[in-house]
Amino acid sequence: MHHRNAAWILPLALLCGCASQPTEAPVSVEQVSVHQSVASAPVNFKVIKRYWVDSWASAFMVPTYASQDEAMQAFRQHAADLGGNGIINFGCYRKYDDTSLGCNGTVVRFQ
Repeated sequence: MHHRNAAWILPLALLCGCASQPTEAPVSVEQVSVHQSVASAPVNFKVIKRYWVDSWASAFMVPTYASQDEAMQAFRQHAADLGGNGIINFGCYRKYDDTSLGCNGTVVRFQ
């Protein structure tokens, strides 16, 4: 039974990996700007990926962070890896254990 269950993990992992390939020219992490709302962001942008809001994986688990700064750096790295140069609607909230933060945001490419 254990081997049968493991057989679907590799194809699923490969599929998930393909979905996260950069869609734009890569940028450095330092070039990624973070905005808590769209009101403070440039007007023209293309949505690349919504982190943890749209993800089916969020039904099972989302990463937690010790601080908002740690989360912001992780999201900036996600954005850079995907070719995004910004994050909009970035926000964090206390998890049920009250010692960690759950965060979400949208990776975008400003035009």
